[in-house]
Amino acid sequence: MERQYSLLIVDDDQEIRDTYRDYFAKRDFIVETAADGVSGLEKLLHGEFDAAIVDLRMPKMDGLEMIRQALADDMVNASMIVLTGYGDKTEVVKALNMGVEAWFDKADDLDMSKLFKRVCELAEVIPLDEVRRWLTPISKKYFTPTGK
Repeated sequence: MERQYSLLIVDDDQEIRDTYRDYFAKRDFIVETAADGVSGLEKLLHGEFDAAIVDLRMPKMDGLEMIRQALADDMVNASMIVLTGYGDKTEVVKALNMGVEAWFDKADDLDMSKLFKRVCELAEVIPLDEVRRWLTPISKKYFTPTGK
């Protein structure tokens, strides 16, 4: 990796948060964690993350609601990855339809190298609104008709 990527892990299982945090931190990620959807949403709204790994079933606010609120009105640029331990494909389909870019099933003895690879792929993508922010001043300067 050329730069450090930032990752948010939102899961109510302390052991999973710690395991994933340690795994990604050892691979030069900046990692934050949250134990429920409410604190996860707060961190997403007030922080800068390249990607977020979100469990679907959590207390206070489930992962689907957290993602829905985070992605509403393009408030968050982080790529979303769903993590589920229940194999509920209906919820996964809902998440994918909301804009989640990947999902992994904890129940299948998750291959951390596959998760790592996908997180890296998503973290390397520059969000479209950031590209627009860079290009807008250039396009206004060089491609705006002069009116003549």
